[in-house]
Amino acid sequence: MIDYFDSSLLMAILLEEDNRHEAKDIWESNEIKVSSILLRIETNISLLRFYNRQEGKFNGTWLSEKKEKLSEFLGEIFFTDITDNFANFMACNDSLAKCKSLDAIHLATALKAQNNPNNGNIRICSFDKNMLTAAKELGFETNPVNP
Repeated sequence: MIDYFDSSLLMAILLEEDNRHEAKDIWESNEIKVSSILLRIETNISLLRFYNRQEGKFNGTWLSEKKEKLSEFLGEIFFTDITDNFANFMACNDSLAKCKSLDAIHLATALKAQNNPNNGNIRICSFDKNMLTAAKELGFETNPVNP
């Protein structure tokens, strides 16, 4: 099984949200992790936005420590680039129209990976309920199973 990650699980761990233990269990239980390069962008921006909203709540090392931990997580993922070829693939997939743009990019990346005969089944790992619902409609397994 290949597991596809969006930003919600990583951010739950990094920001020490209530569901961080479940997120960490999901992360650690998956050997092959894939995502779109969009994950790198989303997580970095989300981390910076969170930090900036805290208005001095954290000491000066908090952000650098979180960025280092994020870098470690991202180092475990096989990334797919967003290219013209990928955009054409997305444009031909009408089933993505129900999704927000970023969710559609993630799910299209997973669909494209699943089309590769060298890959096994893809499971979508996310805490985003809309993403999990759309993933199930597209025939993916999800983790967690029930959004």
